[in-house]
Amino acid sequence: MLSKRLQSLTKYIKRDDKLIDIGCDHALLDIYLVKSDIINNMIVSDVHENALQAGIDNIKLNKLTNKIDTRLGNGLNVLSDEDDIDTILISGMGSSTIIEILNHPYLKNINKLIIQSNNDHELLRKKISSLGYIIKEEEFLIDKNKQYINIVFVKGNKKYTNDELRYGPILIKDKEYMKSLLNSKKSIINYIPKNKILLRHKMKKEINVINKYIQMT
Repeated sequence: MLSKRLQSLTKYIKRDDKLIDIGCDHALLDIYLVKSDIINNMIVSDVHENALQAGIDNIKLNKLTNKIDTRLGNGLNVLSDEDDIDTILISGMGSSTIIEILNHPYLKNINKLIIQSNNDHELLRKKISSLGYIIKEEEFLIDKNKQYINIVFVKGNKKYTNDELRYGPILIKDKEYMKSLLNSKKSIINYIPKNKILLRHKMKKEINVINKYIQMT
C-alpha cells in the first residue's frame, strides 16, 4: 500500500502521459501506477545502483518488466530523443538537485513536471518558471507528521509576484497551509536571540505578510 505522500502524486498523472520517474527508489509508486491502469508503461531511473536494483526486484515480482523500463543513471542523462518522454516525476529530492537534473537539453521535450521537493520551494518556482513553465497545481499535505508540497508545472509563460514565488500562487490562498507556515515562523522567532534585531524584524515582517493572506482567504 502506498504512503499518503506517494499516493498524493498519482492524481497528476494522466493515461497519455509519456512518463519518467527520476529517483524511483524501490519503484513502489511506479508499480502502483501501472497495476492500477493509471498509465500503461513508463521509464524509471535512479542514480544509485542498490536503490534501482530494489526497484527492479519489485518490478519483476509484480511481473511488470514489459511495462516498466528501468535505467541506471543521473537524471535526464538516461534518455535519448527516441524515448519520446513528455512528463517528468521527481520526488524525495532537494530543489537544488532537481534544478541540476532539469538543466539538460532533453527538457525541451517536456510538457509537464510533477515535483515533490524536500526544501526551498521558492527557488524551485523561480527557476522552473524562468524555463518557460507555469504553475498549474499545488498541494500541501502532511504524512506521518512530515509536511510535503506537490507542484505541477506545465509549458507556458507567466509573471509571478515575489509573494507568489515564495508561498506559491495557489497555496497562498490555502488557509491550512498558510496557518501551518505562520505557526512555523512563530516557532522560529522564539529561538532568535533578542540582540539579532534585524533578523527578528525580518521574521516579524514575514509573519505580518502571512497573516495578511490568511485574513484574505
